[in-house]
Amino acid sequence: MQAGLGLWNRIPVRTQGRITVGLPLVAVVVSACLALTGNLQRVDIETDIQRKFEMTAALSELTTVMVDAETGVRGYQLTRQVEFLQPFDQATAELPGVLTRLTGLASAEPGEKPRADKLRRLDGLRELAERQLADLDRQRSVVAAGGDTDAEIRPDLTYGKGLMDDIRAAVGGMQDDERRLLDDRIAEINAIRVRDYVSVAVALVAALLMRFLAWYLHRNGILRRVDRLTDTVRVLRAGGPVPAPPPAKRDTLGELEREIHLLDVGGPASDEDRRRNVS
Repeated sequence: MQAGLGLWNRIPVRTQGRITVGLPLVAVVVSACLALTGNLQRVDIETDIQRKFEMTAALSELTTVMVDAETGVRGYQLTRQVEFLQPFDQATAELPGVLTRLTGLASAEPGEKPRADKLRRLDGLRELAERQLADLDRQRSVVAAGGDTDAEIRPDLTYGKGLMDDIRAAVGGMQDDERRLLDDRIAEINAIRVRDYVSVAVALVAALLMRFLAWYLHRNGILRRVDRLTDTVRVLRAGGPVPAPPPAKRDTLGELEREIHLLDVGGPASDEDRRRNVS
């Protein structure tokens, strides 16, 4: 500790002032950098979370569109009334947009491997949906041509059910993956939040410690020299000799100390200072 104070006392007073002011700012700057980094990470994670919500919703919409298409054709097969085809026609119009939106969300997935895997699974889902719509459109055409007996409908129902089961399984698997990834992202955000709280607490403690250190160095540096200077002036006013040799430290306060020592015209230290000033 004494060695550190000795080193501190050799530093010029202006530099000491800059250090005592700058020490508390270090903790503030570190805390600000951590907060900025955390905010940037949160922005990326929140964007990814929003994308996963949209992906889950779009997958649910795809299932709804396919169910509506199947319901419309089944109603048309049973009643042969054209108005029952409205859900099928609407689903046929909406499906390309839903698939395009899903592809866009998958293409924005960070990481080459997760993005490629998601796009591959979407291609399989697209193929199932298009096969189902093509088969439903074929069944609609058969009914419109006056065919499709009960015996013919039964295989269509079985085939359509198999496709819908595959579509639901594919959609469910992708939604489960999205939920797992969403949970991971939420956990990351919570970890960043905890880290920010800890960094703020650490920065506060560090700022207080550095402020105390700055005060301690100031107290054992500048203030101690001022106290010694005050004692010297009091001794001179009382007519006594200078109690200590003039300081060798060359800064503003050191110059003042040497000038005060020169006031003791009878002291050996002042003679040495006078010779130094004359030279």
